[in-house]
Amino acid sequence: MSSIKKVVLLLMIVGLLPAVGRPSEVRFVVFGDSQFGHPHIFERIVHEANLLRPDFVTCVGDMIHGYTDDRETLYGEWRRYKMQIEPLTMPFYPVPGNHDVVTPESHEVYGEIWGEDRYYYSWDVDDLHMISLDSFHNGENDRIMPWQVEWLVDDLEAYAERHGGVGSEELNSKSIFIFVHSPLWRYDPEQEGRHDWETIHNILKEYPVKMVFGGHSHEFVWEERDGIEYVVVNSTGRMPQVNERGGWMHAFLHVSVVDGDVRASVVRAGSVLPIDTVNAEERETVPPHAIRGGILRIPSWEEGEPLEFDVTVPIENEHTEEREFKLAWDFPRGSDVTVEPANIWLDVPGEGRLAARFSITSEAAPSRDLMPSLQVETSSRLRTGVVDRQWEAIYRERAARADAGEDILPSAVRLEDNYTFDATWRLYVPPTVVAHRRQGPITIDGKFDEADWQTADKITDFSWNGPGDPPQKTSVRFLYDDDYLYIAAWMEEPHPENLKADAGGAIPLTWNDDDFELLFDPLEEGRDHTRLFQNAGGTRFNAKPVGMDDRYFQSGYESAIHIGEDYWTIEFRIPWSDIVDAGQPESGTRWAINVMRHRPQSDPMRYFWAVDGYAFGRYGALLFQ
Repeated sequence: MSSIKKVVLLLMIVGLLPAVGRPSEVRFVVFGDSQFGHPHIFERIVHEANLLRPDFVTCVGDMIHGYTDDRETLYGEWRRYKMQIEPLTMPFYPVPGNHDVVTPESHEVYGEIWGEDRYYYSWDVDDLHMISLDSFHNGENDRIMPWQVEWLVDDLEAYAERHGGVGSEELNSKSIFIFVHSPLWRYDPEQEGRHDWETIHNILKEYPVKMVFGGHSHEFVWEERDGIEYVVVNSTGRMPQVNERGGWMHAFLHVSVVDGDVRASVVRAGSVLPIDTVNAEERETVPPHAIRGGILRIPSWEEGEPLEFDVTVPIENEHTEEREFKLAWDFPRGSDVTVEPANIWLDVPGEGRLAARFSITSEAAPSRDLMPSLQVETSSRLRTGVVDRQWEAIYRERAARADAGEDILPSAVRLEDNYTFDATWRLYVPPTVVAHRRQGPITIDGKFDEADWQTADKITDFSWNGPGDPPQKTSVRFLYDDDYLYIAAWMEEPHPENLKADAGGAIPLTWNDDDFELLFDPLEEGRDHTRLFQNAGGTRFNAKPVGMDDRYFQSGYESAIHIGEDYWTIEFRIPWSDIVDAGQPESGTRWAINVMRHRPQSDPMRYFWAVDGYAFGRYGALLFQ
């Protein structure tokens, strides 16, 4: 290999020369109107666009408020606009809008600011040809007059001549984009501007024009005509309302072109963040500002029956400073439920916890889908992280100088803002199973043919994530005495020869096998306390809550498995010491529990009683009697 080839190859490897045959890409960003309406939004969008590093940025007009003949006011507004787009590290191409050039004075000042060649003009970026038109040139409102149409034709013909001529394969492989403030193609057919555009459209369709961009109407509208995409761009900082599906949103467009293939996307304001938006310190200090919702377990809710019960809601402030919490009940229409008090405010000390008590009543309970829910809110003022830290430092320094009286324009980007943290507490009536005291001896042999088992309350209403009911039935029964909890599970299995029991090792993953799973939360605090899993081969997985020293403990329970012709069973005798927070229960004691089963021969393979998985607040209830 020659020394020249070696140098070229090295430059390609380090990225200083493009690889042979690699398609080139041109990317650009299109802003809509800003007019200073919401400068903090527009200025943030500028930073977002810059992070995407397009080849150029353009704006389809109405960059300032304008509409004045006072030159000093106009100079001041353009000074501010130039400051706003200062973070852009790529060329910026303006398109004049009515706010920018509507008066003779503003028309002249625009030329002084951007150049006399920036009213209507064209430019090339690689194979792309860009054309900016002026729909408000020198007093011509919402028009593209014949003289400017002639200029457009000359420009297109000149571009075509440089690339093989109209209709040539070379020209058709190129891409042309048009930028104009007024979306004349959407005007009433009787308006003169619409007539102007019909003439222009018939010209454009003879050339490889890919897209036409307009602004002015502060909406997003896409349409296609004769292979040309027309897009009206949203305001980048002055939307009177926000309704995304109606075409009203703060946004900008990002366009990528590779060998004539155009990919355009709408980027909503606020969706692009700098890579340094959250540092290690903020990752640790900000989460305590968040608040938690949860499940309020209630004893009953029977449609049409009277309601009268109390609920207690724990409100925890994990932040070090006192915070104010708003608690307000949300009532679906037609719920006909009363909660007293309906809303309260709580001042919770730093790293403290308070409880709010509410009384819920109704003469006739509505259906469960009309249950009220409790909304909890609190707010904190935090650093936003919406611009990178270098620009944040620049903006803070400018703000300090402006506060000190210096004639300098501070940025409107919100470097701090009030953030609302919210959470929801929902009422929940858990499914309930009763554990009765055993009356006679129980032999742990997997057959549970004793009399106590025959009369024991049992769970049969299992679900799965497939259609309808699970294909195989499951039933689980409970008993207890002073020392033990007894559980018997029967699982239908038409193919017991295919039972899977492969788990092993220090932490056996029994849930990949045919297994039976018990999850206990005796205090009903919505936490995962104890898990006792066992597969069809007798392998156990035992776990206590995360953070406990002996999380994967050695259980002390006794169990037995029996495999029949079309079923398999498992029987447990569990000491209270195997279950965290479990003392000897008295009659009336209630635990939160869940029961699950895995069956690899099914798809999906998980069957469950109260809830699928570990949504602890939605466990069922085990009532000791």
